[in-house]
Amino acid sequence: MKKILTLVFLAFTVLQTVGQTPYEKGMNAIQKGLPDLAEGYFVEAKTTADSLAANFQLGLIMESRERFTEAADFLVAADSSAAAMSHLAACRVEIKDWDEAKTAAEKAVELGGDPDVEASAMATLGLYYCHLKNYTNAAHWAKQATSKAPNNPRSWNVAGIVSYSKGNDSEAINHFRKALQVDPDNRDAYFNLGTMYCLRNNYESAVNTLRKGLQRHRQSLKLYHCLGWAYTLRGDKQKAIQCYQTVIELDSHYVDAYNRIGDIYFSQGDYELAISMYRQATRVAPRSAEGYKLMGHAYAEKGDYPAAIRNYQRATEMDKNDSQTYLLIADLYSKQGNQKREQANYKRAAKLGNTEAQAWCVKRGIKW
Repeated sequence: MKKILTLVFLAFTVLQTVGQTPYEKGMNAIQKGLPDLAEGYFVEAKTTADSLAANFQLGLIMESRERFTEAADFLVAADSSAAAMSHLAACRVEIKDWDEAKTAAEKAVELGGDPDVEASAMATLGLYYCHLKNYTNAAHWAKQATSKAPNNPRSWNVAGIVSYSKGNDSEAINHFRKALQVDPDNRDAYFNLGTMYCLRNNYESAVNTLRKGLQRHRQSLKLYHCLGWAYTLRGDKQKAIQCYQTVIELDSHYVDAYNRIGDIYFSQGDYELAISMYRQATRVAPRSAEGYKLMGHAYAEKGDYPAAIRNYQRATEMDKNDSQTYLLIADLYSKQGNQKREQANYKRAAKLGNTEAQAWCVKRGIKW
């Protein structure tokens, strides 16, 4: 019966849009809560005079789905309005493109206009300076954001992140709760509160908060991922695996979910399953060092030192400044009795400034 009603509703919606442009049809679908239908119309509108506006709407849709790289691409192709720049800045933060986030946020603040748009951009600047550990500037921008738009949830979320970074957990939690107070549907506030409860070892509150968030955002990658972490910390490893598997079902390229499942199997001593998950992570993100390094750990625990060394070496190819991995390689060569390669890897680590490696070399009179 529900399926029939849905089809009738969709048919009625289509009839309403007769004679409208693709962009107008898309906006009509958005108003009716049909983002999937809207996406198709906005894609069609990209070839019309409404292309800039269509790209903006596509950016918002992708942002709501937590597909931030795609969202940023659409927003770059949109107009240069304060709203587009503010949303672009928020997406850049999510993908850790900090300098571009700062540039877009500054542009949004410069353009001004809508207080909520400006406050969101100010909040992004707060996050930027928080990332740099410049907490004076971070606090300044967070305060500016909450003053500019007291009912903007992003402003309160960032104020909470700044407070946490400064070591004030209680204030951070109050700010996150304020974000939920002004917007009970705010996904980031549920995520931030869940994270705070995990950090404070209050796993029951973390699980309850994140599950409440998922009741409102049933396909949120970040909420499922954080819930997986909360279950892991609570000791419910099977539930954690289910959460991470849901993340992968929603986005098969979410590499961290593969690694976290691998970590659970590793902690249980099931190195074969751990290696399988880490290997999938390296296929999804072949340029990321983490999957190779974790696979190296698993092979080392399994006693397969040659395979462990190969994966550690791949990790150093991806991250040439990771001195600690050179120490791991040196240790495995030591266990194999290969002193020449053991020494070579200690020297590599020493050259990168690793004090443990430098001490090892000094003790043996070895220059690096």
